[in-house]
Amino acid sequence: MKLKKLLIFIGWVTLYNLLIYILYSVEVGHEGANIKNLADTYWYSLVTLTTVGYGDFFPVTFWGRFIGMVFVLGSLGMLGYILTELGLKISEYVKKREMGYFGTTMKDHCIIIGWNAFSKQVAEQIIKAGENLAIVVNQEADLKAIKQLYNNKNCFILLSDLNDFDNLIKVNITDAKRVYISFENDTDTLVYTISLKKQYDQIKCVVAIENIELKASFNYLGVQFIIPKREIVSKFIASYIFEPHVALLTEDLISTSTTEEDLDICETILTPNHKLIGTSYFDSFVNLKKNKGIVLVAVSRNFELIKNPEDHFKLLENDVLIYIANGKNKETIIAT
Repeated sequence: MKLKKLLIFIGWVTLYNLLIYILYSVEVGHEGANIKNLADTYWYSLVTLTTVGYGDFFPVTFWGRFIGMVFVLGSLGMLGYILTELGLKISEYVKKREMGYFGTTMKDHCIIIGWNAFSKQVAEQIIKAGENLAIVVNQEADLKAIKQLYNNKNCFILLSDLNDFDNLIKVNITDAKRVYISFENDTDTLVYTISLKKQYDQIKCVVAIENIELKASFNYLGVQFIIPKREIVSKFIASYIFEPHVALLTEDLISTSTTEEDLDICETILTPNHKLIGTSYFDSFVNLKKNKGIVLVAVSRNFELIKNPEDHFKLLENDVLIYIANGKNKETIIAT
């Protein structure tokens, strides 16, 4: 296709220069002619072809006027070609932008790969929480549906072949907080995760599976967060049967809050120079509850969850604090 376009371009350039030479030959030296050299000839042709028409140069011979008529008719074709190409380029740009072709600069964001009813529910919670989200889909219908649901700056959608792993750079996958892989079939999820981790071994993946027996396989791949769907559902159902009020509270805590009064279970990492580093769990618990209304419930260290630590347990850098807070005060712990 490129060679064909190149040959057509060379043909038009050759024809143009041939007409220029003929026009120059029949006009130069003719009585009353004002086209006296090649520079005048090229200027006349360009002014005519671009439909500017200054009128400072014009042919006076029969063949000169004939070639001038060719340039006039050619100017109509050139103008139509330019407008058509411009329209196509604008349309192509808009289409590529809709497809996410130009990528995103999001960092520390969440990514969902694959779209189905379950990933839609996950996306709703992430968007509701005000987190940045990138979604990778392979169906244009899914892209249009997502844009209607989440038409805001916090959500970026990329239409791509899911197996084109190089294209995932467009969702800035290496700087993502978490990558959730969502396929209907556990085997598809496992195979895809293997390929994805081979390309981007440092990413932090989350998967939801039906078959708990595959958990060891995902652990071997370095997937830290594996959610067994049936196990979670069965625990909730059992809790609603014999501890319904506990189940109601649990559901409320893990759901994204919609008002400043709603309670959430939150987590915050103790970054360098945080004031809580080096303090005991008990002192931090009392301080946070008394001064900020925050209830400290657990600590995660090196991905090991320590529930209700001993009073003398010392908090260290990079520990993750897990606490209950409402919308008003849950961010204050970051600056503590």
